[in-house]
Order: sequence, then C-alpha cells, then structure tokens
Amino acid sequence: MSEFGIKIKNISAAMLYEVNLGTREYFTYTEAMLNNSLFSSFLLKNGMKVHKESTRDIICLDYDFGSRSFEEEKKRLTSKLKRAKDEESAERLRQALAKVEENRTLYSPKKRDEIREFFYENGVDITYSKKNKDGTTSVDAIIHYEMLFRTSAKAKLGQVVFINSKLYRKAYDWLTIGIGKKLNIDDAKIVEMSAYAPLTTSTIVGTVYIPVKDILILKDKDSLFKTVVNVVRAEEYLDGQAKIRKRCVVSPEIAEVKNTLWDGMGLVEVSALPHWINGMALLRNHLFKMCGFKSHIQLFFRDWCAANGEDYNTYQVQDMFGEWHYVKDIKVITTDNAIKWKKFMNLMGSTPTEAYHYWCKRIEADGELWGIVKTDHPSKLGHMQQLSYQMINTLPCSPQDVADIARDSVEYVERLKSDPEEFEAFLRKNANEVNHYEMLADLYRQNKDFGNSTFFRHEKSEIIKQYVYKLRKGKIFVNGDNLTVCGNPYALLLYSVGDFWRDDPTLQAEETSIQCYTRRFEDGEYLAAFRNPHNAPNNICYLHNVYSPEMKRYFEFSKNILAVNCIGTDIQDRANGMDLNVKQGQRTEMCVKNNQ
Repeated sequence: MSEFGIKIKNISAAMLYEVNLGTREYFTYTEAMLNNSLFSSFLLKNGMKVHKESTRDIICLDYDFGSRSFEEEKKRLTSKLKRAKDEESAERLRQALAKVEENRTLYSPKKRDEIREFFYENGVDITYSKKNKDGTTSVDAIIHYEMLFRTSAKAKLGQVVFINSKLYRKAYDWLTIGIGKKLNIDDAKIVEMSAYAPLTTSTIVGTVYIPVKDILILKDKDSLFKTVVNVVRAEEYLDGQAKIRKRCVVSPEIAEVKNTLWDGMGLVEVSALPHWINGMALLRNHLFKMCGFKSHIQLFFRDWCAANGEDYNTYQVQDMFGEWHYVKDIKVITTDNAIKWKKFMNLMGSTPTEAYHYWCKRIEADGELWGIVKTDHPSKLGHMQQLSYQMINTLPCSPQDVADIARDSVEYVERLKSDPEEFEAFLRKNANEVNHYEMLADLYRQNKDFGNSTFFRHEKSEIIKQYVYKLRKGKIFVNGDNLTVCGNPYALLLYSVGDFWRDDPTLQAEETSIQCYTRRFEDGEYLAAFRNPHNAPNNICYLHNVYSPEMKRYFEFSKNILAVNCIGTDIQDRANGMDLNVKQGQRTEMCVKNNQ
C-alpha cells in the first residue's frame, strides 16, 4: 500500500460493454485510488491481491455515456471519412468502417442507465492480456466483477465500485455487518444501506483503539422554543385581466423551532486519542459516523462523583439500550444520531438491546479500531481567513462598511507593493506546480538586485494585479478562521449523569446574540459567523464569546473549535448544519448584529 492507498483502474462502463460485445477492440482507463480506509485494510487481510501498489480485484466503473447502435457507429465514421484531411486518415477510417460492417450483428445498443442496470444485475467480465517474450499477446486472466458500493460522492460523478466476485460475499458481508443479505425484498432500505454501508470506505489519516463497550450512547434531546419566522405561502390573486394567478407571500409569524442538541457529535476522552489530534476527530466505523471533541470526561466524572457523594470507582450510568457502564471506563459519550445502524435494528435482533450487542460484536471482531477521517487545523493564512463573495453580498452593509471590512486586505496590497520581503513571502505561500512563484522567490533570495530588474518588476505588477482582481470579486481577508462547531458540550456531560441538561451554566440564551465559546478569540468578544458554504442572508450569526470555568476545565479544544448554544436559540436553522466561518472585526460585527 502506498502513502495514499492502492492503485485501481477507472474504466468507462460503455467502452467495457462494447469490448465484451465484440464491437470494440479495447477500452481505455484512468488511474484511480482505493484510498487508505478501514475497508481497504480489511481487504488486504482477506484475500485482495496487490502487485506493485496496484490491484485488479477492485475497479471503478464510470457511467458517462451509452453505447452506439450499428447505424449510429456507421454514420459517425462515414461523417469523419468525408472530413478526412489526408489519405492515411481516410484509409484508417475505411478499415474501421469495414470492421463495423463485419460486426454488424454484434451490436446491442444500450443507454447509460441501461448499461448500469445490466452490470448491476449480471456483473461484468474483464479480460486482462499480457505480452509474451516473442511480442505476441495472450490472455493473462479473466476476472468477473460484481457491483459492491458507491459513495454519495461517487454517485454524483456516476461512478460505482465493483469487486472481484471471489471477494464479493466476504466484502459485502463486512460492509453491511451481515444484515445486507437480510434486507426484505418488499421493503428494503436500499437508499439508507447505500448511504451508510460505505462509511468504512472513507479515507482515513489514522486509527484509534477504543473499546466499543466504553462508548456511552444516549438518546439525543431536542430544544423546542418559539420565535419569529418568515413563512412563505402561495396566494391566489386576480391580475389586470381578472385571471386567477398565484404568488409567493412572505409573512412573519410566531412558530416553534427545534434544535437537536448533539446531532452527529460526541465527546472523546483526551487520553484515548492520539497526541496529533488537535481539537476534534471525525470518526468512522460500521454504520457509525461521529465528530468527536477532545474532552476531559474522566475528570468530570471524578468531580461530579465527589460533589454528589458517589464512589467514582463503582458508580454506573445507563445508556439508551438499558446497559450499565462504569463511569471510570467511559471513553466516548455520543447520541443515537451517530449510530446509523438504528435504521436496521429489526434485522439485528428482536429488541434494541439485542441489536446493540450485535453491533458491538461486529466492532469487537475487527479489533475495535476506529478510522480517523480528519482533525481540525488552523488556517494556512495565519490569523487571517478569506471571505467569499456570497458572504459580502448577504451582509446588510453600506459601501463604507465594505471599505472598512476590506481595510486589512487593502493595507496588505500596499505592503506587497512596497515591501520586497512581504512580496517574497506571498510568492512562497501561493506557489504551486503550475505557476512560477517559487522560481521568482528563489531568484530574488539569491540576488536581491534581481528585484530591480524589468522582468521581476513586470511579473510583480501582474501578480499583484491578479491578486487585486481576486479581492474585487469579494475574496477579501479578515481576522478569522474556519471553525468546527459543536453544540452545548457541557450539557452533554450533565445529561450523561442524569443532571438536567437545560441547566447548562456555560452557554445561556441572550436576546440579541448567541453565546459561544472558542479560544480563537478573547472572552467577551462579539463575533460574526458565516455558514460555509454560504447560501443566504439567514446563514449569518451574531455570536458572543463567553469563557467559563467549566469549559476551561473539561474541554481541551483547539483554537479551531467553536461551542455554540443550541438551547433556546435558532442557531441550527440559521446556520443550516453549522459549518461556520467565524470572523472578528467591529464593522463586520455591527453589520451582522443589524442582520440578526
């Protein structure tokens, strides 16, 4: 296995279909990668053959187009023959036409979706050839493949992963933890299984050992409250010609809003995570997906037991399945929104508890290793972060407001013009394989007089001009960063021991802002938060950064973690899932406050 994974072939399904029909002599392919994952690790241990960092046992089929009929192919080649520029090209096309005529009975045209359905049902054969010492070719192997899975990302590209039929049963059983074969034909949750079974195929940067029985799974809680919302309705009206028309009408109304407090998140004991994890780890396993935040869970339990007169070594708490856990053993606290297998519990046992034990046994069989998909990291731009034009467009601000927000970017441009060292740093920061920035920086570093040359001054002018054009498109820099969001983490600790989670003292409701906690900014600062990607003006939040003794003591958050108050606020609806880009700056804050 290479640093990134195992090389596989990405093949056009239509080409492969035509090769197998006999109407095409060969198919083309591009190099692809079976990325390092829990799944690839499983295959390596269970029969997948790898040669020189490549495997034939896995292929990716690209359903990009359909196959032509005899008439369509003949028409296409005839048209190209008429446009042939030389006799050599014309002769090749005549030979191709003769071949098409010879194979006319072999053609069986199918549309893209028909090829997809055909391969899904029947699988597909690929004949691999090898070159002999005498220059001839012979059949090296014929492998039959069956459709295995497609991730949501691959589905958007029309790509599907197929596997050697000899490995199919074992791989499918592993991906679906044995319940795929139990799906009821009449009411199969195919969409759900297609979405969740490939979670173990996610690219990972490492693994962590956590005993599955040391994970406390609780039933998530909702925070319900009433607030003013804009309700959109279709309304009939009469136009100038007395005809009935419909129009959208928006009216402010009081409505109930729901926040699911810990949707997809969890808390992970600091000592259970590798040292290189910053503030959070996105974890994957069988039908399991959770963003885990570094927390001093055990410290909280010791403190709580001491304050409540309980013995830390013997005290137990109950999970949502009725199972009891010693608090001293708990490494992770999460909720049922992280366990995607709950949609299939009827296939895993007669009761939720039996289903839970079924899942635990599957995790234990794989050594209780959890895939780490990613962790948080600071911006490559230091304390600065780049806005998108959508963020600027949705801010209710005047031209003067925009000028003030862009002041840091304007001053930076002036420094690029006047400070050679600053420009050199810019070149190195933005160098890549395509541009010549690193070369310019190296030449300048070698001989500072090169900076006065006509060539260097011209290139500098053009580079700065391009950068200014980028800024004018709304991509300006401000004091901020991309932060990973979690909701009311201390409330989850309280909930785990049976205390009332609404009594969370760390994050409380305010009338004009939403309380948050992040080490990225100072205590008491007001912040502008933009959902990223940014969709609409409602994706803007006005936050109030509040430090508390509990947050400092029980959570080892990096500066790229943001805890927000989801109790009695509209943060989840406002941020559409809460992927936030948080900024600090007086003018930006004022505009955001006005917006909220």
